[in-house]
Parts: sequence; structure tokens; C-alpha cells
Amino acid sequence: MQDTRPKVVDDLKRTNDELHQKLTRLRGERDRLRTDVQQLVRVIHVLEVENQQLREAASSDGIVRVLPVQHRPSTR
Repeated sequence: MQDTRPKVVDDLKRTNDELHQKLTRLRGERDRLRTDVQQLVRVIHVLEVENQQLREAASSDGIVRVLPVQHRPSTR
């Protein structure tokens, strides 16, 4: 009987294993979100540059040009 581990030790080991799995999963999610944020920052930067170019072009001759419309298929 003295060679067996107490139940509390087994419970702590199980809890520790579960927390390690959860930590691994959350780190993966964090890394994916970090990548998404970096991509969104790049997109926003490109849009800001394009917007600035459009503003400069419109202010140089006073003519506002309409951009072509891209029709998107209906999701229904």
C-alpha cells in the first residue's frame, strides 16, 4: 500500500496535463490571431496609401473620378 501514489497526486497530474493541453491550444490560437492581425495591418496600410493617392489626384485638378464597380455574386 505504501508504494501507491495518493489520489490527490493523480488528480494534480491529470489537471496539470489538461492545463498543458489547453495552453498549447491557446498558444496556437494566439499565433493564428497574431498572423491575422499582421495581414490586416498590411491591408490597412495599402488602403491608406491608395486613399492618399486618390486624394492627391483629386486635389490636383479638382476632378473626382469614379472607380469601376465590381459586382459580387449574391450569397443566396
